[in-house]
Parts: sequence; structure tokens; C-alpha cells
Amino acid sequence: MTAPAKPSTIIGADLHDIQYGHRRHRHWHYVYKKQRKKAEAISSRQIMFGQIIALCGSLVAGYVLEINKEHIVAFTGALLLLPGIIDLAASITGAMCAKINHKLESDRHVFKVLYSSVAFSIFLTIFSGFVVGLTGGLIGEIFFDATFWKILVLCQSSMLIVGLVAYPLMAGITALVKKSGYDPDNIVGPVETGFTDALMVVTVSLIVRLLV
Repeated sequence: MTAPAKPSTIIGADLHDIQYGHRRHRHWHYVYKKQRKKAEAISSRQIMFGQIIALCGSLVAGYVLEINKEHIVAFTGALLLLPGIIDLAASITGAMCAKINHKLESDRHVFKVLYSSVAFSIFLTIFSGFVVGLTGGLIGEIFFDATFWKILVLCQSSMLIVGLVAYPLMAGITALVKKSGYDPDNIVGPVETGFTDALMVVTVSLIVRLLV
């Protein structure tokens, strides 16, 4: 007849391991929460800084638009194009900066990444600017008695000038922010939006003065 099995017991070494594991778990949980709060605070400061820059750019754009509204209104079709090309330029710039940010995580050839991203964005700007100018020119000539070729020239030249100025600058800022250890998605996004808006309004105002 076999003897009954004895209940398993926890020896002192096992008990010590369990207690140590519990303390270690609590320690790393505390460290994780502390690091997470620190990261959230840093991200909040970065986003706040970017939003302040974006606000300044929007104010500059509004001021330039206000002092040039007579020339812009005198150019038939300019107000038809302005919201579209402002949003289009900002969207292309934002997509380019996000692409650079993520490509730099796996590719250390910074110049190659910047050059390819800027070149593709300029090509996209020329194509999309032509499409928007063509569409806006047809709508302006049919419904608002505007001059087709003037609207096409205004759209294409404005998009190209903004692209040649904003894209290399924002690409360089993105790489610089990335190299400094900050998150470009938190900083560069609002900055490029404010800068592109202001630059587009200034560019359109100057070109309108030449075409009127």
C-alpha cells in the first residue's frame, strides 16, 4: 500500500524568489509610469511650441491678406484658388516631412533622403498645381468671366515658388529636429502649416500685383 503524497511546500529560496519578483515587478511598473509621464510632458511642450509658431504664421498670413485684399479681389478668380492652393501646399509639405521623419529611422543617408523627398514633392506640386489651375481656370472662365490663362499662371507659379522655398527649408528643419532627439511629428507639423500659409499668401499677393 502506497503512502499518501505529501503537499508541496515552498522552501525558503523559492519564497525569496517570489518576493523578489514582486518587488521587481512593482519597481519596473513605477519606472514605466514615471517615464511615460515624462514623455507625455515633453510631447506636450513640443506640441505647444509648434502650435505657437503655427498661430504666428496664420496671423502673418491674415495680415498680408488684409493689406493686399484690394489687389486680390481685383484679380478675378484669385479668391477661388486661394483656399485650395493653401491647403494643397500645406498637405504636400506635411506629407513630405512625415515621410522624411520615418525614413530617417531606417536610412542614415540624410542627404539622399532629403533630396529624394524634396524632388518628389516638387514634382507632385507641379502636377497637382497644373490640375488645380486647369480646373480653377475653367470654372473661373465659365462662371465668373475670369481669364483662363491668368488663373493657370497664378496657380502654377504660386505652387512652384512655395515648393522651391518651403520644401527644402522644412526638410532641413525636420532632419535637424530629428537629430536633436525631438519628435518632428510634434513640432514640424504645425510649423510647416503656419509657414506655408504665410508664404503662399505673400506669393499670391506678389504675383497678383504683376498680373493685374
